[in-house]
Order: sequence, then structure tokens, then C-alpha cells
Amino acid sequence: MTRIHLIKLKISNCFLVESTKKMLVDTGSPGEGKKIIRELRKLGVELSDLSLILHTHGHSDHCGSTAELISYHKIPTAIHSADQKMIETGKNGLIKTRGLFAKIIKPFVDVPFTPFKADILLDNYTDLSEFGIKGNIHSTKGHTNGSISIEFDNKETIIGDLLMGGYLGGALLPHLPDYHYFIENLEEVHRSIRKILEFQSEKFYVGHGGPVTKAKIEERFKRIV
Repeated sequence: MTRIHLIKLKISNCFLVESTKKMLVDTGSPGEGKKIIRELRKLGVELSDLSLILHTHGHSDHCGSTAELISYHKIPTAIHSADQKMIETGKNGLIKTRGLFAKIIKPFVDVPFTPFKADILLDNYTDLSEFGIKGNIHSTKGHTNGSISIEFDNKETIIGDLLMGGYLGGALLPHLPDYHYFIENLEEVHRSIRKILEFQSEKFYVGHGGPVTKAKIEERFKRIV
């Protein structure tokens, strides 16, 4: 059965997924490649063991160290085409803030990163079996138009920045689900929340803080579900 290892980085999370093969989900901010390698080695994994680097979306705190990692070892990379421009330019594009605190922190997180080209566009993928991963891909747009979630066979799902755990980027109450500071389309976020709650998953891994449970999500967002 699939195992998910949460790797805490400077301001975001990335994840080692172990199934038949091994996959890295997201790569944090620029300059975190060596830390990711150290954390993988603590788990007994080398870059050469990875069958895929998959991105939940195209922002710099989730794709920022991909170019560095693939410069050490060539690993296939994947993203949804709606966020393709971000990774190919190394820029986040328009970031829509939600609330005063989001406006305050935006200059610190909206940073450029080394661009790269994805080997795989996820638009037509429904599962990851060809990469040795027992997981299904779902479009869960809203945070960005190309945001995805990955539902695994162990009743756990990685949802990227569809939601956030807690406050201050997960520093406070990390297991309390909440809106992310940046939302491209709130109506789409609500639609995607309803979508993930139809999964069999009971635990959801988020890009900041977490993980959060289905019960907590249902409680927090009961007015929209």
C-alpha cells in the first residue's frame, strides 16, 4: 500500500510517495534542492530512485527547486498545462490575494525561480500507474487554473494549495483546514472542495501546514458542502 512522507521545507511542504515505485510531489522554493536530497536520504531514497517529480501547481514555492534537482539527475517532470507557462518562464503570473495578511506576505513569496520544461502534461492522465504509483489525478482548480490533487489507494490525498492547514503558513494550528491566502477563483475552490470530499480519503495533505482530515474539512466548510 502507498506511503506518503511529508517533508517540511522553509515555507511549504513536499512529499515522497512510496508505492510500487517512488515519486516526489512538489519541490518547494528556490534553493531547497539540497535539503530535499538530504531529507530523501534520511528516508533511504536517492534522486535516481524517483520515477517522477509531479507538481500540484506552478507556483514558485512548489516548483522552485525542480530545475536544481533535475540538474543533478534527470527525472521526468509533470504539471497540468494550465500552469505550464509559470514553469517555463519561472514566474508566478498574477496572484490574487485574499485578505490583508495575504497582501503583506505576497512580496516575500512571489519570487522568480529557474524555469524548466515539463516532460509530461497531466491533462489527459487519470492515473499514475505507468510510473509505478497507485494514484489517481484530479483537476482541483481554484488556487490556480492548473491545480491538481492526487488520490491514493491508502485513503489519503495530496491536494496542494487547494486548502491550507492553520495560520501563518501552517505555523499555528496546522491541522485546521482553511482557505489559502491566494485564490485565483473562489467559486472553483468551492467546487473543488466538494469534489475532494467525494473521495474515499480520510486524510488530506496540503502545501502548507497539515495534514487535515475529511471531518475537519466538512466542519469548516459545511456552508458550501
